[in-house]
Amino acid sequence: MSREAARRLSVLLDGPAQRPDGPLARLALAWGERADISWAGEHGSHLPDAVVSLAGKTACRFPEARAKGVHVPRVVLCTDPVSAPESDEAALPDATLSAACPPELALERLAETVRQARRMEEARLRRATFGPLAAGALPTAAPTQDLSRGIPVLVAGDSARIGMALGAHLAALDLRGCLTAEAALAALEDAPARLMVADLPASRAAELLGRLRADPRHIALPVLALCADEAEAAALLTSGASDCVPRAVAPQILARHLLCLLRAGARRALADRVLAGYRPRHRSGKGLPALPRAAFERYLAALGGALALRGLEPLTLNLAHIAPPPLASLAANDGPFAVSSVNPVLSATLAASRDEDFVATVEGLGDIAVLRDAEAQERIRRRIGAIVTSTAFA
Repeated sequence: MSREAARRLSVLLDGPAQRPDGPLARLALAWGERADISWAGEHGSHLPDAVVSLAGKTACRFPEARAKGVHVPRVVLCTDPVSAPESDEAALPDATLSAACPPELALERLAETVRQARRMEEARLRRATFGPLAAGALPTAAPTQDLSRGIPVLVAGDSARIGMALGAHLAALDLRGCLTAEAALAALEDAPARLMVADLPASRAAELLGRLRADPRHIALPVLALCADEAEAAALLTSGASDCVPRAVAPQILARHLLCLLRAGARRALADRVLAGYRPRHRSGKGLPALPRAAFERYLAALGGALALRGLEPLTLNLAHIAPPPLASLAANDGPFAVSSVNPVLSATLAASRDEDFVATVEGLGDIAVLRDAEAQERIRRRIGAIVTSTAFA
């Protein structure tokens, strides 16, 4: 697989390909240079990275994927959320896309949805292969967050509209209202939120989004913005809103958008915690044993079965073969034959990789990284080489 091909998303459009003027066809035309597009009934034998369907339509099912722990995220394109909603009985999608969202930004949002689905896949795979983590191995939640009061949802503006939409779910939520953007930012300083809703004039909402996205603590906070028309929606989505719906939308439709964002945020937080917990468990040193060879081979076989559905295979990288050993960094009082107290290549790999990248010290094999495609392998080789050759390890 070429590096260029590895960067392209495989997107299945779940609709009629014969409608050149339809919203899905317009997306296909806009994404044609940056994604591999197929249509329902015409895609090949490999699973797509994501399915994009219209609201109210039945999405393609992939039972063989679910059996192997593979999740193909479903994204709903909302062309008219006021009058063409999904039915209340339909399963929540992984994400929604407003038709007002600029195509390039929509593709970036789709890529992020795919990445979060892969992170959840990896978290499930590690739990199934290596067993659950001990309670002490999971990073603890922020101490300021009181989960006994429910899931914290912060509304900047008119909270009555949101309360009406979420009426059936209020027992599980801690709904807090702030009349201004400044009050909402101050409330986030006091206690974090799982979701923010901005029901403000467009200029004030855009200013709030800009300040939120400039703060590393809130850069991933899901934000639903309410708007008056498509022009406002496009501006707010470009400013950083996760989703945007008209103020005139029916309460049950607004509730679906809110619950979709809440679920996506909860999955992200869970994947973050689980993957961060497994990471130190699989490194030897400081009294930790190496990962047993049999457990590693079970993981590799399960990952291979999942990737095969996408036409890929796992790539195993022996870290000892990536870069030549760096010169030892010695202190003045070190003996002439002292060695570095850390493994430089392993340290560089952990710095260059993400939590979902599998890095472990395997019994009988040494330090191993397992990557999902050739582009990821080449990227991590370059990063590790640059870190190892330019860093002093003591």
